[in-house]
Amino acid sequence: MSVTTLSNNDTLQKLDGVGPKTLESLSVLGINKLSDLILYLPSFLIDKTALSNLDNIDSGEKVLLIGLVKKIFRTKGYRANLIAEVDIGQGIIQIRFIHKIVIFSHLRVGDKIRFSGILYKKNNLREIIHPEVEKIKKGDTLELVTPYYQTKKLISQYKFRKLIKLAFQALDTNESLIDVFDSNFLAKLNIPNYTNAIKYCHFPDNNNYDTAQKNFLISRQRFILEELFAYKLMLNKKLNSLPRNYHLKINIDKEEEMKIINNLPFTLTKSQSKSLEDIKINLKSNRLMKRLLQGDVGSGKTLVAAFACYYIVRSGHQAAVLVPTEILCDQHYTTFTSFFSSLNIKISILKNNLKSAEKNLVLDNLLSGQTDIVIGTHSLLHNCNKFKSLGLVVIDEQHKFGVKQREIIVNADSQTKLQPHQLFLSATPIPRSLSLVLYQGLDYSIMDDMPKNRKPIETCLINEQNYEQLYEKILSIIKNKGQVYWVCPCINFTENLEAEYVTGVYEKLLKVFSKYKIGCLHGRQSDYENKKSIDSFMNHELDILVCTTMIEVGVDAPNALGIVIENAERFGLSQLHQLRGRVGRGYQNSFCFLIHSNKLNEVSLERLNVLKNSQNGFVIAEEDLRLRGSGEYLGYKQSGTNHDFALATAQDAILYHNLIIESEKELKFIDNDKINILLERWNKQNEKNIEL
Repeated sequence: MSVTTLSNNDTLQKLDGVGPKTLESLSVLGINKLSDLILYLPSFLIDKTALSNLDNIDSGEKVLLIGLVKKIFRTKGYRANLIAEVDIGQGIIQIRFIHKIVIFSHLRVGDKIRFSGILYKKNNLREIIHPEVEKIKKGDTLELVTPYYQTKKLISQYKFRKLIKLAFQALDTNESLIDVFDSNFLAKLNIPNYTNAIKYCHFPDNNNYDTAQKNFLISRQRFILEELFAYKLMLNKKLNSLPRNYHLKINIDKEEEMKIINNLPFTLTKSQSKSLEDIKINLKSNRLMKRLLQGDVGSGKTLVAAFACYYIVRSGHQAAVLVPTEILCDQHYTTFTSFFSSLNIKISILKNNLKSAEKNLVLDNLLSGQTDIVIGTHSLLHNCNKFKSLGLVVIDEQHKFGVKQREIIVNADSQTKLQPHQLFLSATPIPRSLSLVLYQGLDYSIMDDMPKNRKPIETCLINEQNYEQLYEKILSIIKNKGQVYWVCPCINFTENLEAEYVTGVYEKLLKVFSKYKIGCLHGRQSDYENKKSIDSFMNHELDILVCTTMIEVGVDAPNALGIVIENAERFGLSQLHQLRGRVGRGYQNSFCFLIHSNKLNEVSLERLNVLKNSQNGFVIAEEDLRLRGSGEYLGYKQSGTNHDFALATAQDAILYHNLIIESEKELKFIDNDKINILLERWNKQNEKNIEL
């Protein structure tokens, strides 16, 4: 089908070459119309001006090569591979495609190809798995500078670039590429207009990489600025709609508060004291509190949350604490009960394994006001919809809950008829929360100091081929009277997943550490078995606990000095940071061992090095934002791929947020038609999806 001109809102089916499968893949990427495709900006540019010299390349490095296909064959069996041998003039390179035989079946013996990927060397074999491949036909002009798109491997880079070209050729540029900023503003900031910025990103200068890179970066800056303008406009609108007078009266007895603080067996850290002051200022103001409390694992967030609940309860209201796991629920219940033991504050627990009569009693007590604080798991969301006077919701490990889930408890029925204050706790803010911090949606407190004498955790990257080295380190920890978590991504063997699993590692470690006590913890055991394993570990009756990520939150064993995480590349940064936080709870040296594949790509290795080099939650969140995507900041998505392609790091956000403030007057000169274009362009029209 041939198309002359298309507009922003036309569907992608009108483009040549977009069939049902491609349409489905594009939809997964958040691309549903032409403007989505045009604004799906590349992550970076690839310099293809120089081919690799294999004499200077080590195994595991990325290469760019050109050669002739000499042989093609297909392996047999369930995991069939397509293998091609390519003569590059410096010898033969083997390229392998696993489960992608149909996609690359167009290759023929005699084809000249340009290909790139990670080169692995083993003995005399030189191999690249899943390279990017381009056929070179006679008379072709090779692209020497190419954009790279995050397509989640759903669409090849070659095909995606082809779709971008088709879309741009079919686009009615006069209607679709409208600039919302005037030329004077662009000149003042030295950034390109909208049309040129699009071209610099998708169609870089093919003759000079340095020029192309310079234009790409200034174009990206332009899109960051435009995106932030859209966020600013919609957030301002939402902020202006919030009630000005919030009448949930909070009284704080300073004398009783000081008695509690003085009776603590330790001294509050500076950041704990500062966070408590921040919360008190919020609670005594005439506006709703929405505060993010960020601090590394073990920095004392739970104590701050307990004080916030205390302020609310002493003012005649109730507090609800939402946690993601029953392990953490039990731990918080124990902590809160101990903390409030002398204050006549009634605390209840609500979790899935309670009997119906026990649950109903908790619900009745919440409605009558006999319960002051309820601590619960997801059961709190499904069962607890009525309170006498809900004044505060604390959401711990807030990245474990979606926006809609958080809204359920926040909008629970209460006789106050007011939305409760909200306190979010996180050891690593998810990108969505970080974005809202920067754009006024949340207040935030940073707990950046740890209790005295707490030592940093030493993080080590270990290749999966070096287990003997790891075993020696684990033995040293155990002999030093320490304990070790051993985390696996799977419970049992999975045929299509090359990953370590709990049951297999457990059996292996029983042989390797036959003189020591080893336990097991995973979701397919009964609650009784898991509780027994946890209790045994907490009582130091076990030396090693082989487990899934069930221990990610809520297990606080001060003798745990080591954690091994198998297939670490399969976990997100946030999760790895949380898991690492299970050790280092005492005052001895502690270690985190990240076991990774020996065929790790550059991006995955970069991610793991973030953990190795930093224990700062915000630094890790910035990298998560850059490497994983920040999601639709103002919508219900937590993280993902829709219209947030320009903003890459938290530093970008801060830099351009400040620029927005300085350039606030520019908003006054943008007419309503262009404002609507701006909001629609960045999908910020739907005001109800903004969480504040």
